[in-house]
Amino acid sequence: MSIPSDVVAKVLAEVDPDELIELTSQLVRINSVWDLEAGTSEADAAMHVAGWCRDQGFFVEIDQVAPGRPNVIVTHQAGPGERCLMFEGHTDVVTPGDPADWSYDPFGAQIVGRRMYGRGSNDTKGNLCAMLIAMAAIKRSGVSLSGSILGGVLCDEEEHMSGVQDFIKRGRADKVSAAVICEPEDGIICISQKGAVRVRFSLNGRMAHGAMPLSGLNPAPAIALIIEGLQAMELAAIDTHGQHEHLGWPSFTPTVIKAPGVGAPQLNVIPAQAEVLVDIRTIPSQSHEQIKHDMLALAQSSAQKTERLYEELDRRTGFDRERNISIKTEFLTDRPCTQTRPDDPVVLAADWATRRVARKEPVYHGVPGATDGTFLWALKDIPIVTMGAGDRMVPHQKDEWVDLDQLIETAKIYALIALDYLWPGG
Repeated sequence: MSIPSDVVAKVLAEVDPDELIELTSQLVRINSVWDLEAGTSEADAAMHVAGWCRDQGFFVEIDQVAPGRPNVIVTHQAGPGERCLMFEGHTDVVTPGDPADWSYDPFGAQIVGRRMYGRGSNDTKGNLCAMLIAMAAIKRSGVSLSGSILGGVLCDEEEHMSGVQDFIKRGRADKVSAAVICEPEDGIICISQKGAVRVRFSLNGRMAHGAMPLSGLNPAPAIALIIEGLQAMELAAIDTHGQHEHLGWPSFTPTVIKAPGVGAPQLNVIPAQAEVLVDIRTIPSQSHEQIKHDMLALAQSSAQKTERLYEELDRRTGFDRERNISIKTEFLTDRPCTQTRPDDPVVLAADWATRRVARKEPVYHGVPGATDGTFLWALKDIPIVTMGAGDRMVPHQKDEWVDLDQLIETAKIYALIALDYLWPGG
């Protein structure tokens, strides 16, 4: 059932660009880096959002996920009906690093031309404000729809994603039928996300003087075997699973190699401990359980091969020592891939809204990392679309920025997604 043009125009007329820019400026100026030493958190940003939403007449609830880390739940009952569309954005931002490296104050929300600079302008306070303005536009328009809109203004997306997990544990997601994850995707409609398995290998050998290596047990050869094994697994995954249409290639990446595990490294000291951290990114055809099994097997085989290496060395030198290298494997993260059907109603709504506002053919792609939507999809089977304003390469960099015209366009797209998804008879 098509939506009358006058209804579309009525909703779009309620998207106020100046209000969006001002609200974004206010949020960017609030330092919401989670930093216990500096005494900053998401609390001030969350309370600012809660106050603004109450002023708009929304029903607002606050859940304390942890001290200083609230979730804000904003609801608009747009009419009778079972469908509930969630817009989700997070209040936390990553550290700006050294402010002296920035051309602009990281928390100044300075506007230069049609760009706003500041930490979180792109990821993702701009999009958070766009979703709130979109909800306000629907509410102000007075259009009666079938169902409700829920704004999830969540904490701790950048690290442990405890905000969305708390949201789910409290039953907040039980009535959500679809979600738009408001992240900087440059207007692209993302219907899939890579999965992540993160691993820590902790190696234990025996400390010794670098001039007398036979008196110790160096874990370095085992590190080399682990890295070699990861490279082989990556090549095998590429050959077996190929390139995903939206997500690209699977990867097995050692990111941190540390020896010794504790204490200062010294050139003439063989370390007793070492660790290797691995960031594995997966595509939907891969099995995380199989990957975990392979990681455990890699640790075992690397330890065994290292012990055999030292056994041969000792045989040749006539040395006798204990050769028990141990490798402990810990799985730090297990986030599944997500993949929403292209014909799901929320995807179709995003497609229609993009065509109507941007006047162009929508581009589809995938998210290379995880978002809060990962948990909504994996734990609650909620179809998700990830989309929003902002260059995808800009998050977490110095001089972070968002294009204000694209941000305004995004707010309009969000509003029309809600209109289409909740349109009576749709």
